[in-house]
Amino acid sequence: MGDLISKSGRPLAKVATITTTPTSSSALKRIYTQHETIEVIISDSRMISMGSQFGHTAIVIDGIEYGRAHPGWDRDTKERYLYRQQVSMHRDSWGYVLKVTASEKQIMLSEIRKRMAENKLYSIADNSCSSNLAEILEAAGIQAHDPRFEFMDTISPSDLMVGLKHSRRLLRENVYPKK
Repeated sequence: MGDLISKSGRPLAKVATITTTPTSSSALKRIYTQHETIEVIISDSRMISMGSQFGHTAIVIDGIEYGRAHPGWDRDTKERYLYRQQVSMHRDSWGYVLKVTASEKQIMLSEIRKRMAENKLYSIADNSCSSNLAEILEAAGIQAHDPRFEFMDTISPSDLMVGLKHSRRLLRENVYPKK
């Protein structure tokens, strides 16, 4: 190795060599960042009502479930919500755990509170469980579905399922079978 020279032209002496990573320079390295999680739960369809035939979606933030239904917004614990889906409604459900920042989570909660206060009339076309969830995630900068494949601007639970499976924020998938 040649001599090291500073920008001013002075010779530099090497005093130490240290290794900053325990792996080779070509190996993948883990990056640790602080993050929080949310879970989007998508339940399968039922023929009990027009909206139910497409399935249902809800979001769990800090252990509390929020979801848009026909009469209004639903707010419950995750455990009671899953019990209703699995036992009372005999639905299989899938949970998509996403990595989010604390500020993204606060944006989502603020958007949910705003929508709960407005409590606009349910519409399968533009104010359903899925459309609300997609818009809430989008408000926080999270793309949850591919708009190229929407049918007449309607977002279905299956649209969200496909979108979330391909999200770079996806940490894991949970399966909640009916009981």
